Amino acid sequence: MSKLRDMRRLKEKITIFVGNIGSGKTELAINYALRLKEEHDRVGIVDLDIVNPYFRTRVFRDYLEQNGLKVVAPAGELAGADVPALPSAILGILEDEGIKGVLDVGGDEIGATALGRFKPYLPNGSYEMLFVVNTCRPFTRTVEGIMQVLKSVEKASRLEATGLVSNTNLGSGTDIATIEAGHSIVTEAASRLNVPVAFMAVRNELAAELAQRLPRENLFPLKLHVLPPWLRG
Repeated sequence: MSKLRDMRRLKEKITIFVGNIGSGKTELAINYALRLKEEHDRVGIVDLDIVNPYFRTRVFRDYLEQNGLKVVAPAGELAGADVPALPSAILGILEDEGIKGVLDVGGDEIGATALGRFKPYLPNGSYEMLFVVNTCRPFTRTVEGIMQVLKSVEKASRLEATGLVSNTNLGSGTDIATIEAGHSIVTEAASRLNVPVAFMAVRNELAAELAQRLPRENLFPLKLHVLPPWLRG
């Protein structure tokens, strides 16, 4: 389970992860970028999260750079800034044809507004924008909630989502039943939105069992990197 079953999802030059606060978006962006690095020499991850102060990609800069990723995020005294401070570096990721880019965009429409400023560099067909859904979060528990939040993100960013990511979880308390129940809701939402479920994200230790129970699903096993400050070693 160390690879995606369908590696076609790794072909896009720019992959954008958006989602409600608590969706697991940053964890996915980090895992996705590290998976890309297994296939490509140059991979960059861009921190556009201006919403969540605890789970931003920039917090893990040293670890990601040690694993060969180019990290674009405010450094030093600007590391806690609530606005993107390096637009030229972000443009470097967007415009350099030789690098794969992963964008971690802050939750909801507030964070998506920061993404919207780069719309001229993201024409239709040049990117994947994946909306990460955790049905255990208050605003995305239902199909209607998922659709409402996604539409607000699309409006703020002026970009269209190309797929959903099924990432229902309760942290360390996640079990198979929780994942399956959430995935059913995400699948229905995707159908009504007329977009695919790009993949189902699941912790490594649950991936093998889910592969047997849902053999037709495209699973993305996750290694947990993003921990709250009080649990970081």
